[in-house]
Amino acid sequence: MTTTDSNAATTDAGPGFATLEQLAATATSLGHVAVHYRPEDREPAVRYFQLLGARIREFPSAFSPHPLYIIALDGAEPDKANNIVYLFALKPAQQELEAAIGEALGVGTDHEHPAVGAFLEHRARMPESYLHIGLHFTDLGELEAAVLRLQAEMERDPAFGARIHGLQILKARAADSDTEIAQRMADSPVFGAVDGYAYGAHGVQVHMRTDLFATGVSMFGSVVELDYIFTGPGREKNAFNNLLP
Repeated sequence: MTTTDSNAATTDAGPGFATLEQLAATATSLGHVAVHYRPEDREPAVRYFQLLGARIREFPSAFSPHPLYIIALDGAEPDKANNIVYLFALKPAQQELEAAIGEALGVGTDHEHPAVGAFLEHRARMPESYLHIGLHFTDLGELEAAVLRLQAEMERDPAFGARIHGLQILKARAADSDTEIAQRMADSPVFGAVDGYAYGAHGVQVHMRTDLFATGVSMFGSVVELDYIFTGPGREKNAFNNLLP
C-alpha cells in the first residue's frame, strides 16, 4: 500500500483506518522541542520542569541576555540526544507580535473577540485535541510523584499555583478481567479519587494548562500531558498504537 491509496480499510478489529507504508526500518525518536519563557517567568518555568523530575542545566544564550536551559526528561540516560526540551527566553519580535494580536482581539478586555473565549473554553474541556507536549513515564510511581510535587508546590506557592490552569487527571481503563489495573488505580494517591478515564485502553493521563512557557503563541499558554501505559499480556492495545475500541 502507498500513501496514494485510500485510507479506508478493514483491520483485524473491524472497519477502521489503514496503516500507511512505512518508509524506514530504523529507530527514530523525537529529539527535542524548543519552548520559550517570558523573561519575568524564568524561575517558575524552570521550577515547573524540575518538579516533573527532569535534569536541568543552565547555559548562556547566544541569542539573548537571558539564559538557555537544556532539560533532559530521561532520568535514566540524561545525556542522550533525545527527550530534550530547550527552554529559552521569548524573543522581543514575538512579544511585539503577540501584543499586536492581543490588542486587535481585545484579549482581557470587555470587548474581547468571542472567538478567544470559545477557543479557551473548548481547549479547557478537550486539552489533548490541541497542540500539546506529551511526556511518557516508564514508571507509574514517578508520574504520581511528579503530580504530587506539582500539587504541593501549587498549594505552597499560590503565585505558582495560579499559573497552572486546570489539572485534568484521568485513570486507566482496563478490561473487567484485569483486576490488577483496577486495584492499582484504587490504591493510587493521584488516581484513586477520580472518576474520569483516559482516552484509550491501559493508560493514565494527566493534562494541565500553563502559561509559564510557550509552545507556540505564549498569550494562550501551553498544554502538557503526562502519561503512563500498563503493558503485558492482554494489554497490547493502547492510545499510542490503536484508537479502535
